[in-house]
Amino acid sequence: MPVTAPSDFGADDYAAALAASNADARPLSLHLRLPLRHDGDARVDHAKGMDPFEVDLARLDREMVLVRRCLAPDRRIEALHWGGSLPPWLSLSRMSGLVDRLASRFPFESGHWRDFTVELDPRATDLLTLRHLEALGFNRLKLVMRLPRADRPEALTRLQSRIEPLLDESVRMGWHSLNLVLIVPPATPEQEAAAALATLMTMTPPRLSLRPDPAWQEGESTLPATLLARIEDRLAGNGYRSLGGGFYARHGAALEDARAQTRREQARDRLGLGPGAISRLPDAVACNAGSAEDYAAALDEGRLATASGHWSRCRRSGAGHG
Repeated sequence: MPVTAPSDFGADDYAAALAASNADARPLSLHLRLPLRHDGDARVDHAKGMDPFEVDLARLDREMVLVRRCLAPDRRIEALHWGGSLPPWLSLSRMSGLVDRLASRFPFESGHWRDFTVELDPRATDLLTLRHLEALGFNRLKLVMRLPRADRPEALTRLQSRIEPLLDESVRMGWHSLNLVLIVPPATPEQEAAAALATLMTMTPPRLSLRPDPAWQEGESTLPATLLARIEDRLAGNGYRSLGGGFYARHGAALEDARAQTRREQARDRLGLGPGAISRLPDAVACNAGSAEDYAAALDEGRLATASGHWSRCRRSGAGHG
């Protein structure tokens, strides 16, 4: 469902939906959108003698506190997703600090079924970062990049040289999945996209996803149907199965794992933190303010950063919302 909701859906509605979700006591899936700021904001805070990361962390903690107040104390996190690719300034120690803060507000489940996913840009990631993230509990990896032009083989070669070591290391460490996420630039010729994809498929990633650029929301795809059809024919010939919405997995263990993860995620309530983050609850869908400035302003005023949303069914407490 699109997050284009009536203007009267705001922070109070989201808080009510969070409270109502306690009746089902479903496990939680926490989706954090990074980065939390624009580069210009960082320069301003540095000029004031403030550590931009600490400013971000304080605001994020405020959002976590406001959300947690609406939830029953025994509800725990089964899934964690860091989206948007990790910003360069997020050092290893700051990654640890961020996980510690999240765990202090939302206790994590420790069972083997938990799904902790991180999005990384392979051009800015090394094996040390991957090993550190594993130590923090992450077990699923998304490598996000723009689809290179097929007429620039040197770019494809450089990209492969960055991806292959990360893929091999994730397998060695026993990560549950690796998803190669390709952002398709607008008006990319179908033949060129298919040719570039064919080159990257030689690495045989367990999963592969296609996203349109620039606008994208998880679970939705606006790529041209003819382009998807052409790509899917090529993927099918290389052992991949479509999961819908531009998502694919190799036949066998990767496909079974993707389907099992989808079933688990459907049984969870999704909590979105950060600018533009989306929350999906039994009664409602809510979206945070998309700009870093509006997101920060709401939290600085001590309120949830909800900017839009809609009710998906009548509220248990009585009054219904369409």
